[in-house]
Amino acid sequence: MNFLTLLAGMSSASEVISSEISLNFIGKYIQWLIGITGSTGLGIILFTLTLRLIVLPFDIISKVKMKKNAIKMEKMRPELERLQKQYANDKNLYNQKMMALQKKNGYSVLSGCLPSILSLIIFFVAIDAFRMYSAFAMNEEYNEIVKTYNSLVKINTVESAASDMYEITEDGNNFVISLKTDALYENSEDLKKVVKPEGDHYVLNIDSSKRFTAEASEFIDSVIESLSTESASRLEKKEGESVYTFVAKNSDDEGTSEQNQNKELAESLISIVSDDYLEKNVTVKVNEGVKEAYTKGNIKQSSFLWVKNIWMPDVSYEHPIPATVEKFKEKISAAARRSCSCDNVTIEIDGIQYDMVTAGLADQKTSPNGYFIMVALSILTTFLSQFVMQKMQKSQLELQSVDGQAAMTQKMMTWMMPIMFGVFAFSYSTAFSIYMTVSSIVTTVSSVLINLIIEKKYDNAPESVVSRSKGNINKIEKEVEKKQAEEEQKRLEKNKKKSDK
Repeated sequence: MNFLTLLAGMSSASEVISSEISLNFIGKYIQWLIGITGSTGLGIILFTLTLRLIVLPFDIISKVKMKKNAIKMEKMRPELERLQKQYANDKNLYNQKMMALQKKNGYSVLSGCLPSILSLIIFFVAIDAFRMYSAFAMNEEYNEIVKTYNSLVKINTVESAASDMYEITEDGNNFVISLKTDALYENSEDLKKVVKPEGDHYVLNIDSSKRFTAEASEFIDSVIESLSTESASRLEKKEGESVYTFVAKNSDDEGTSEQNQNKELAESLISIVSDDYLEKNVTVKVNEGVKEAYTKGNIKQSSFLWVKNIWMPDVSYEHPIPATVEKFKEKISAAARRSCSCDNVTIEIDGIQYDMVTAGLADQKTSPNGYFIMVALSILTTFLSQFVMQKMQKSQLELQSVDGQAAMTQKMMTWMMPIMFGVFAFSYSTAFSIYMTVSSIVTTVSSVLINLIIEKKYDNAPESVVSRSKGNINKIEKEVEKKQAEEEQKRLEKNKKKSDK
């Protein structure tokens, strides 16, 4: 396995991803907030508060108008309740008379819509920003792992005390670190037992009868399972003997002559020793170094409280580091392609490279990313927000329909919204769950406080908002009846003209 040659490819692959994922101004704002707080979670909370501050002025205006509507609705309550009883079997006529009464008293049905529309727009802006930034952040974290890995490889090879064992060569735009075979041979007693130099090549260290020594045979016994089937078939130990014999396979092909088979088997044995040397002197140290850098926070991460990767859902079946390159590419491409700025993103990472670079992070590839806590919090806080809003509008909803259907619809929404956002919390990142939780808490608290201030203001004001005299209702009813009579008269006259013709 050409272990060190892969490093150049890893760096190149990570650059391909980075060039495809760029942040828009919202993503850069999130990045700035995370930078100044030093915490991804706190950055997301500040981002959420920023969005709520944008909506706050409109929310205050809406709450004032809703309070005025509530006062007007209470003034109209006796008349509306009477109309509900009178037209219990005629929803359309009740709606006509209710709207006429509302219009007469200056009641605005659409007064609270603007903040809801703005909140919906901001919700989609936020979810798009989190999708895009999650792809960007996961890619950045992976690049940090790659840089740490490459740095540790250099430290343990060309920058180590055994630097004379390695050499750096240029391969196109990449630099490849490779192990010198001659240096490896000089430092390996095992290799000297089984192979020997012959000009520019290495051949098997056998006698004239093609037999290895007893010591060489012992070494071959320890590595024969690592040889390919083809190479192993060229080694034979006869019954009753303790040494191996090299047996070349007959072939008319010049490329598979006995001499070439001898060289190929020698190269296979050198490769096994090379892999073993790299495993002990480089791989183990590099993997331990990557793990230490990750656990100590030297590699940029996106953890927050109990959640190890904020850009993954707070669930136990997801992991901080995707277990396979396919899962990693799926997570990044899914997030990036959902964002309008990354429609053509391509992920070019080799599976062998990914496994090698993340080999030291085996625990992070199997441990739970979270424990469903943020998922539960986002559902509960959304329900609380909906419940409070329903209570604030209870009196108005009771009178919006003749059979209380409006109130029933609002009750259904109180349950439907948390369920919908719960699905989002399971599907998207923990960052989205934090956004929903903080947003719901801020909305609930601000709504209660604003409502208390408005109520205090209007409770001290003189009672002169609307008139609720019975004459007003009778006048409105007469106007509606007159209009209906005129329409009926026109219909009769029209039918009469048709019949005369």
